[in-house]
Amino acid sequence: MTTTTRYTDYDTWAWLYNETMGPDYSRTQLKFLRQVLLPDLPSNAAILDLCCGTGQLIQPLMAAGYQVTGLDGSAAMLTYARLNAPQATYLLEDARYFQLPEQFDGVFSTSASLNHIMTLADLTQVFGNVYQSLRSGGRFVFDLNHPAQMQKWWRNRIVEGEIISHYAWRLTPEYHPATAEGAFHVEIFQAQPPAAPLARLIQFLKQALYKLLRLRRLTGLRLRLLSRFEKREPTWTRSRLTYRVRGHSLTDIHTALETAGFSDITRQTIDGNPTLDANHSAHFICCK
Repeated sequence: MTTTTRYTDYDTWAWLYNETMGPDYSRTQLKFLRQVLLPDLPSNAAILDLCCGTGQLIQPLMAAGYQVTGLDGSAAMLTYARLNAPQATYLLEDARYFQLPEQFDGVFSTSASLNHIMTLADLTQVFGNVYQSLRSGGRFVFDLNHPAQMQKWWRNRIVEGEIISHYAWRLTPEYHPATAEGAFHVEIFQAQPPAAPLARLIQFLKQALYKLLRLRRLTGLRLRLLSRFEKREPTWTRSRLTYRVRGHSLTDIHTALETAGFSDITRQTIDGNPTLDANHSAHFICCK
């Protein structure tokens, strides 16, 4: 694969994703896969984790006896995935262009990874690639953020973030209904080692406070602090990464799946509710 068809921008924050969002998101997604995908697969099924990122979902599936392949367009993400689940097989490929023979009993893509596919034509091609790689009767499960949900929640406000001893991060999503396009901005702050004894003491006391703010019940306070973190910690270095996404309509997604060959298509919330609303992402379950 050449860098022209690789998501090299995602290499930059692979270390952060591996330490924070990857483990956090995987706990919720694993529960969903155990409900809607794994019960319909053979005990030693071959499974493809499409856009696997740092691979936190792969290790528990391997431990359960499944044969898992992780595919991602970021070399750095796959470096961490190999550390997290070394027994799995990995492919450095673009979801839009990979071509594999019929070999998988199940394919999944989680954490709204496919929202990063910016055109309906490319999304249709992704679905076609998945269809081609599935055995007859195979299952494809994925989730996407949809326009109604994005319009309600992606309001250019900080929605996630943490403060660790030596770094902090915050995530700010935005969405533009007129174009059905949006982005999420990841800002990373990294501490500089204080030289003076008094500065080290102050930093130690701050770290104790920041550790306390990681408690879930203090999320609101933590996000408010993060919103002005550059003023509170002016010596910490700051970097900003922006990743574009598209809010594909539910109708377009369904049509793209049918064009790719899928006919048995259902959708629901992660909680199993078949009625989608602006508070939940859309989870699709498809059968070849």
